[in-house]
Amino acid sequence: MTMEIRKLQYSGKGTFVLSLPKKWLEKYGIEKGDKFGIVEMENGLYITPRFNETHDRTATIGVTDYVSKELIARYTYGYNHVIIKGPISSSERTVIKDTIGELLGYDIIEESEDKIVITDLLNPAQLNTFKTLRREFFLASLMHSDAVSAMVNHDIELARDVIRRDSEVNKLYFFTVRQLRTALQDTRVADSIGVNSLESMDIRVVSKAIEEIGDHAAAIAKVVLQLAPLDDGALIGRIQDFSTLAEEITKNALRAFLETDKECGGCVLRKKDEFYAIKDRLDEHVLSSAHAIHLRNVLENIKGIGEKGIEVAQLAYKP
Repeated sequence: MTMEIRKLQYSGKGTFVLSLPKKWLEKYGIEKGDKFGIVEMENGLYITPRFNETHDRTATIGVTDYVSKELIARYTYGYNHVIIKGPISSSERTVIKDTIGELLGYDIIEESEDKIVITDLLNPAQLNTFKTLRREFFLASLMHSDAVSAMVNHDIELARDVIRRDSEVNKLYFFTVRQLRTALQDTRVADSIGVNSLESMDIRVVSKAIEEIGDHAAAIAKVVLQLAPLDDGALIGRIQDFSTLAEEITKNALRAFLETDKECGGCVLRKKDEFYAIKDRLDEHVLSSAHAIHLRNVLENIKGIGEKGIEVAQLAYKP
């Protein structure tokens, strides 16, 4: 980023003029009569030429072992079109299509043996970021409760369904990252999605925490696929209570963050010691179970869910 110090000139009759360096005019093709957009921001004024233009970004990438990560990177950095050039094997094509399935708005518009053309059918500015965040949390929280229910009732189909739903949470996380990065480059997008630059970092952290709640829920569901039916009613009840506490922590934490409710956030943080104490007692209880290894795995993931809520609650404290 280059800064130039320019002096505001008074040209008479109440008019002030700010001159621009010639090299900037040449670099951006600015000519006499061109219009500028001026936006008042928290830390000053933002001035930009061609404020009413849309910018299409196209990337061309090759097929490598990292094609999935390359594709996600182009998506989250706001590329509207991605061209993947091959040759593309059947397994690589599957990886590419599975990745596109987790990228909200991306779709294949052209496909051949040695090329796949992807375009973005959804404008990031069309959805409010906070609504996206709430939707992401609703899906992840439901995955959590369903995963524990699948364990209690030994419901294999429900467990498999929870695992499938993880991609929907991932899709909303990647979309949120895309929105925030686009907003940092374009103030119009920031206005449309309802965030400012100072909020962007916290929203990114919260969205990632929610995505990890979904990962923990999917991990519990995967344990259920390996677990025999449980017959210790007392132990099952205590695990359910621990899970309920984790769910309560995450729900109140998100509310505290969204409403900047420090009292609610403080209530969540005060439950931290109780939460860990319950986990320690449950660890001892499951040692005598025939399913100790699997149940310890379940407990660790429920603990992980609660910890994500505690992380989010800390962000409710804003000046």
